[in-house]
Amino acid sequence: MPPQFCPATPECQATRYSKGKCPPQGIYEPVVCDAGYYCPPGGKRKLECEKGTYCPMGSHQPWKCDFGAICPPKSQRQVVTVPFGFLIAFDLMLGIIVVIGYAVSAWRKRRKTAYSPIANLKEGADELADDVELISRPKRSVTTVLENEVDEDLSSNPDFKIFMRFIGKLIKTKEVGLSFEFDDLQFEPKPGKKILRNVSGAIDSGSMWAIMGGSGAGKSTFVNVLMGKTKNTGGSIKVNGHPKDMSKYKKLIGYVPQDDIVLPELTVRENILHSARVRLPMTWKDRDIQAFVDSVISCIGLSHVQHSLVGDANKPVISGGQRKRVSIGMELTAAPMAIFLDEPTSGLDATSASSIMRLLRAITKLGVTTITIIHQPREQIFHGFDNLLLLGNGSEIYAGPTVYASAYFASLGFTLPTRANPADTIMDIITGNGREYTTDPSWTERPVDRLIEEWRTRSKLNPFDDDDMSLAPTATLGSTFESSPSLRPALSRPVSIISSPEQEHSLLQTMKKRGASWPAQMYYCFKRSITQQVRNKGSFFFEIGVGALAGGIIGLSAFAAKGQLFRGLYLKPFTTLSSAVDYQSVSQIGLLGGMAIGLAASAPAVKVFGEEKLIFNREVSSGHSSSAYYMGKMLSVLPRICLSSLHFSVFMGILATPLMSFNQMFAANLLYFYSVYGLASCIGMIVKREDGPLLAVMASLIIGVLGGVAPPLSKVKQWNLEGLWRMSPGVWFTEAYVSQNLLPLDYLYMLEVASAQTGFKFGQYNVDMWILLAIGSIYRVFAFVLLVTMARVR
Repeated sequence: MPPQFCPATPECQATRYSKGKCPPQGIYEPVVCDAGYYCPPGGKRKLECEKGTYCPMGSHQPWKCDFGAICPPKSQRQVVTVPFGFLIAFDLMLGIIVVIGYAVSAWRKRRKTAYSPIANLKEGADELADDVELISRPKRSVTTVLENEVDEDLSSNPDFKIFMRFIGKLIKTKEVGLSFEFDDLQFEPKPGKKILRNVSGAIDSGSMWAIMGGSGAGKSTFVNVLMGKTKNTGGSIKVNGHPKDMSKYKKLIGYVPQDDIVLPELTVRENILHSARVRLPMTWKDRDIQAFVDSVISCIGLSHVQHSLVGDANKPVISGGQRKRVSIGMELTAAPMAIFLDEPTSGLDATSASSIMRLLRAITKLGVTTITIIHQPREQIFHGFDNLLLLGNGSEIYAGPTVYASAYFASLGFTLPTRANPADTIMDIITGNGREYTTDPSWTERPVDRLIEEWRTRSKLNPFDDDDMSLAPTATLGSTFESSPSLRPALSRPVSIISSPEQEHSLLQTMKKRGASWPAQMYYCFKRSITQQVRNKGSFFFEIGVGALAGGIIGLSAFAAKGQLFRGLYLKPFTTLSSAVDYQSVSQIGLLGGMAIGLAASAPAVKVFGEEKLIFNREVSSGHSSSAYYMGKMLSVLPRICLSSLHFSVFMGILATPLMSFNQMFAANLLYFYSVYGLASCIGMIVKREDGPLLAVMASLIIGVLGGVAPPLSKVKQWNLEGLWRMSPGVWFTEAYVSQNLLPLDYLYMLEVASAQTGFKFGQYNVDMWILLAIGSIYRVFAFVLLVTMARVR
């Protein structure tokens, strides 16, 4: 007898409407094979699923379980356990590696490595040198400088000698240098707001300058313009007598910002060593770099804390003064030909400040141009500068030898107290608070503007030829430099030296040699970022734990379904027997999975760059390749993404038991993690640090909602907005989940109807994965563009 379809009783109809299954309504009515059983072709037998196989509802043959899966007799789903076992073994191994890593780190801290720097210097002198002869000068060897022109307490330090010999070999003593000439320099960021006004002058190579002025005087802007970080809106800048774009010289320039921009997760030595490896000539061997770094750390007085973490303001490990010295050390290890410093002595005690300034004075003797923004220096430090540039209201008030400054203001009618710090007195005068130092009542009205006019008038002549200043050099030197004549600043007026075409070519060759190769820079950034993540283990393990928890919760939500996450219309001619369809359960697993991944990954992901934008700006401005930095950083988070995705997939798969294979589920989860990380990186580039995590979570929820579940993608197509939804990775992620869970059931259900109802396309899993990869990559490219653009804006 052929099958017969009998009208269903009200009870049976109600059961079918509630997604249930009722007994046959007639003796010849066909039935769907129960879950846990399979019915071979012919329709007359119902066999129990044996151990090692499983049978979803409607099976006509048993499904073989994966290796290691739990499949007792009459199973309707398989519990895949191999990934869980692998995860446990991997986590144990990871824990052992972490413990060993900490033990090795502790051993290295106790062990002092000798790099034999003196031998290296003698044997590899040609490799260490830049071979540049830029400015013709009487040659002064490192030995001459060490013996005759450096304080005894420095010259007696063996590490200082090593440092000076490295610097000397690198920059060829005073045969090389950078001099600057600026004429009528102006900076007006918007009409009517001039920050710099007609600043002119010259900074000789191998000179030591102090830039002083009140708040808003234009000190930082002047330095940024001179370095090429900010484009001047008027006037010209010459380097070694030639009009040049200063930004092209960034590999030869060091800059110490006022804020201590260092990585808190790294040690003192690691911060300084990374700067040396990235910025020193690529011909240097690692042992020479290590020896050079050792000498720098000793010279700045940080040997006893070199293996201590730097920490940050919230969790300090070393003092603020030590952090400042780390920042200075990062620039000294780059062996710059010109170094700019913004308040280098702030936060330092008198001894440390004096030591740093003597070190800067020593490298200046070798031809390094030193330009320092300093607010109110101690008298000893003040007299250590060769020249002084005083700014007020964006204009010059004085520019010339430091030893003439007091006499210059005396010639204007000011009386400087003999027992007071001249720097304090001069600051009072140039900020308009110098009435107590003069009896001339005319200085009470617009004193700063008048000082500017006086300098403009006198600078057209030679302001240092006046009889009033003939005794200035001997009258104004501090006691420290009276006792150390070799440290007296030069008294010549600043001039600009014009280099020859051959010397300019040599300078170009020097810049080409400076800096590690692109692959090496990427590797150093990758290694540094991995170290940061290991040190910040709390955040690392928390993210993995949250991923596992999120996967477990999603799995529990589907556990009761016993793997049956879909009900559709039976194939013809059995469509009449169909229960109420369930197109939502499997789609919601995709939706909830995507939202869970977003919640687990977005907040940690935004910290990839959100908390390092200042570090990026500092390193790129010193010649670090922005693309190498970014690529190293991006590659370093891939292991983190894989681990989070693995934990999420294992716990979700073992509880939800979907029909899609574990490999397919892991790949989809991995690429969605990848996309969320990329999106969060974009958020981190454009918002403040404290706002990033919250906005990243919101963005991840938005792309999850745009997953095509609620509202369904079929409805979105009616609105003609499918293109907008398809821009979200959530659609492709959910589509992959739905497709791979439904395709194994094509022998039972009308999948084309399910596709029309949900709006998803089935059978294009590979396309979904490639598009997820493309979207995640596009997010990263966009984040890189934002990173570079925002850095330029800043």
